[in-house]
Amino acid sequence: MPETSRLYALTSTYTGPWWPSEPGPSFLINDPVMAARWYLANEQEENLAVAARTSTDNGATWQALPPRELWAHAIEHLDIAGQSQDKAVLQATAALRDRLEADAARWLDGRIRFVEPDDPTPYRPPTPTLFAWQRGGEIWALTLGTVPPDALLARLLSQYADPQPEGPDMARTAAREALDTLATAHSPAQADVPELLQAYHRLELLTFPAGQLRDLLLPAQTGILDQLAARLPETARAIAAHPDPQHPVRQAAATYLHRLARLGRDPDPANRSVREARDQLNAAVASSAADTGPAAPDSPPPALPDHPRLMTDVEAAAAWRARSPAARRDGERYMDDLVRAHTNLAVAQAAAAQPPAGPRDPDEATEADRRDYFEQRLKELNNRHTVLMHGSVLAEAEAAAKQAKHQAFVDAAQATLPRTPRTSLSETEADHEAFTARITAAEERIEQALDEQRQHARNALARHFPTAAGNSAIGQLRTRLMDRAGLGLDSYRQAHRAVGDASRAVYDLKSRLASGRTGFGESPVTAEQVAEATARHTAAEQHFDDLAVSQARTLEALNALGRVSTLAPTGPEGRAALIAQITAQSRERALPTPTEPTAASPARTAHARGQAHDGQVPQNSPRSGMR
Repeated sequence: MPETSRLYALTSTYTGPWWPSEPGPSFLINDPVMAARWYLANEQEENLAVAARTSTDNGATWQALPPRELWAHAIEHLDIAGQSQDKAVLQATAALRDRLEADAARWLDGRIRFVEPDDPTPYRPPTPTLFAWQRGGEIWALTLGTVPPDALLARLLSQYADPQPEGPDMARTAAREALDTLATAHSPAQADVPELLQAYHRLELLTFPAGQLRDLLLPAQTGILDQLAARLPETARAIAAHPDPQHPVRQAAATYLHRLARLGRDPDPANRSVREARDQLNAAVASSAADTGPAAPDSPPPALPDHPRLMTDVEAAAAWRARSPAARRDGERYMDDLVRAHTNLAVAQAAAAQPPAGPRDPDEATEADRRDYFEQRLKELNNRHTVLMHGSVLAEAEAAAKQAKHQAFVDAAQATLPRTPRTSLSETEADHEAFTARITAAEERIEQALDEQRQHARNALARHFPTAAGNSAIGQLRTRLMDRAGLGLDSYRQAHRAVGDASRAVYDLKSRLASGRTGFGESPVTAEQVAEATARHTAAEQHFDDLAVSQARTLEALNALGRVSTLAPTGPEGRAALIAQITAQSRERALPTPTEPTAASPARTAHARGQAHDGQVPQNSPRSGMR
């Protein structure tokens, strides 16, 4: 299979009515086919919402990865592998492509025969309606960015009790129309105003209700509204005069555009909802011109400057591998083992579907067991790396807090101490009170940020190692994590001895090569032997250096975890608030894709308000889910 340097991190969130907004399973892998299969297996409209990110620098930075791009990466990966001249690679590629198609068919079937998440009697009809086929084609186009393959639709049609030959055609037609509309929305500058209005109207008429799938439309709809805002005379001047997306004028303009665009290609300017929105926009412009208002106060500097913020578990696992050479080596080996196990299982499943021609090798049940074993092993490794990274970040936060407190002292002194000597006791006391107040406020902000990091690390410890509470348990965990990672004292001594043995071997071979002497029964030393010994010595030194770095950073992380092991884990309400904060910070760190508007888009906030005002379910409602 072709090599890839990318990492794929997938996280999920429960959207059903029982655990809304609670984090679900997560996955970290370096193979796009496995990432796409994991997405298709876990993204469930009635239960789980899955978000994907990708990194090309070992997890240092992450970029948001829409599902359509993840699907494109997987197909490209298989296409490259399909050009191989190796028969075994071609066989494995064909088997993986078939498994990916089967996963995609199962995923699309869940959209075609959709069941509401709070339905008391969930029942999937044996045969879908033509309307359901249309809905499936639109969802496929929106999510995966293509037209459903003919073979996949034929696979679905054969599964239903009463096949409908018109169904696949309905799905393909609906997908093509949705893709044409999305193409206009993603290149709004190339379309005229009536085309933009018509594209927005079509997006509003797609056959599935609000929910996660509707959220995928938000970048396209926002792009249309932003383009209209700059081109319509009634909004262009107001938008240009108020760059703040939260300004009332900007929000009123976005609401007006939202109402106007929903009417389609030829909107009626006398429509009641459009007229009301236009009046609100004019009132906001007049109010803004009459009252500029006081200047916004300067926001305080960050409590812990230049310090990593809270991370999700998969981000933490990838970040730890970037810090620890031993962890990176283990992560790459474990991920490669799992990818190989999945490939072997796909080959075995493809062989099991064929008529038997002698003994089957590999056996499907055996390969399934191996796949489960490697999945569990990688999960445990990710848990260890996640906890260690949270501990390492906590150690950095504690060091940053000391520097921040010192800087706060210096800043307070410069801001409050007088430049000329005070002549009265009252003036001196006032200066001292001002200095003390600034120091106290800064220390409170620093301690609050540090407490968040401490609680986050403690929650991660409780989540992945529930029994690691108290000093004695942390001591056992220390031994466990060090030994399992190959960082114990014995490993360190062995690596040190290996460097010495390799060094002596190089010295001996070089001496024998220079002198030309040979022992009884020995062949003369060659330059190739010296080069091989030198390479072994370099590798031994590199392994020893990596081990020393990994050991020191692991001990630092474990010491930080030990300092919070006696804290109580956060309760449900505090945990939910912390999860929301981590999720928001992770989204900020993920770079937007070229076709995706940034979070500062003027229409995004008001678009959500317009949906709620016009009777749609708000996106943060527990009932919105993946509907």
